[in-house]
Parts: sequence; structure tokens; C-alpha cells
Amino acid sequence: MTPGNRPERLLKAMACAADVLVFDLEDGVPPDQKAAARVSIARVLREAPRGEREICVRINGAATPDCSQDLAALPFDLVDTIMVPKVESAAELSKLDRTLASLGCDRERERPVELIATLETPRGILNALSIADASARSTALFFGSGDYTSALGAPVSDSVLQYPRSVVAAAAAAAGLQAIDAAFFQDVKNTQATRRDALLARELGFSGKVVFHPDQIAVANQVFSPTPEELDRAKLLISTYRDSIRQGHGTAVGAGVFVAVDLVVAAERVLKLADAIEARRKD
Repeated sequence: MTPGNRPERLLKAMACAADVLVFDLEDGVPPDQKAAARVSIARVLREAPRGEREICVRINGAATPDCSQDLAALPFDLVDTIMVPKVESAAELSKLDRTLASLGCDRERERPVELIATLETPRGILNALSIADASARSTALFFGSGDYTSALGAPVSDSVLQYPRSVVAAAAAAAGLQAIDAAFFQDVKNTQATRRDALLARELGFSGKVVFHPDQIAVANQVFSPTPEELDRAKLLISTYRDSIRQGHGTAVGAGVFVAVDLVVAAERVLKLADAIEARRKD
């Protein structure tokens, strides 16, 4: 995530090996520089090569005066996704969806502008499922740990974050969305600490992570990519299950592992992710 008031950083980000570039108009930009940030983001998007990566812009909260100015300044033809901060209700996201439609944001686009709803307050976490279901534009839920722990008056620790992370991951899965974890911001240059935090998020069901520093990109990419062992296991599960179906059985045991259709669905997801990663590398 890169602050929009720093054009030199925006240009540097365009060369990074991240899957998605998030240009920020919200907390990363001082109030008196938001207008300049809108201009900088629009200019960089029009002038700098983007490659195949997805472009996301984090706007200011839907209930703030800055939000309408952000939307008016965005070159929608060059933006894939809008990240919405501090979403606390389904009605809030539905209203933003209608606003985007009224602005004609999907005109001359192959697919609609998408939304990532950020859950970073206690109320947002408690309304996670209804928010996940609120808009057909939504493709992901993003958990923001900083504002959440600040509201609680609690430290940013594994035990404090386990509940909201689990809720976000479950709500995203229920709605068929991606779950994106908060950036590790306590020591952004500590790659081992970043790796540990990313592994925990993946274990809880997240499919990716926001990063604040270039040193974190390779770590996040590695953690959220299937390992060779995971690919081998996925292929074994699928082949074992298919063999059992051909023999008239609904379940089987392969390499000591009980195999049923629920495990096969997860295995197919692993292979699909690996194919997507390989296709991105070729691009």
C-alpha cells in the first residue's frame, strides 16, 4: 500500500512484483494533501506502465466528505478495484455501490469496478457476514488490525487478533470472497517476523496479505503460494478420489490419508491457485 501524496513512491511501486498495487487516499495521506494525492494517483495511472498487475485505490470512508471527491477524481477506466475503509454496515456498502453505478464507473469496461470492504472496527467485525453479502461488486474482505486494536485499547498480538481474523476469514468464505489479512507493521523490515505473521494468517484461511514495505513482498508471495509438497499432495488426493469413484466408492485412502469430496474441493483450489501464479509469472 502506497500513499498517494508521494508520486515518487507511486512510480516505484509500479515496478514492484506485487499482485496488486494499492494506492492510498485515506490514512496514509495528511488531510491537507488529499487533493494533491488525487491528482498524483490519476497522473501516475495514466502515464506509468502497469503490466498485468491489478490496480486498487483506497478511498476515504463512505461517510466522509472526502469520499465523493475521491470518486470524482478517479480514472475508472484505469482502476480495477476500490478499497473501502472502515465499513461498518451492509447499507453503507450498498449505498456506495449505487453511487458508483450512478457515476457510470463501468462504462467502456470489460468487467465492473470491484470493491474490497475493509473491516477494521468492532462493529464492522460483528457485521462481517452481512457486509460480505452487501454488494455484487465485492471480491474480498480486508482486515485492518491497527484501527481494530486501537478501538479495543488492546495490543496487536496473536491472541487479540485471532477472533477478528477468524470472523473475517469465515465471512469471506461464506460469501465466496477472498480474505486479505492486515499488513504486518510492527517491524516492516523484519522478514522473519513478517513470515511468521503471514503463516498464521494463511492457517486461519486468508488468501493474501497487504504489505507496507518492498522487503515484505517476496515473503508474502512465498507464504501464500502452494509449496511443491502441497501440490504433490493435492494431485494425490484428486487422483485417489477419481480412482475410488471409478470403482464405485465415494471415499478412499491414499498414502494413509482419508479422501472424500470435501478434501478434493480444497485440493482443486490449490492446483487452480498454482496455475494462476504460473500464468502471472509468464506474463
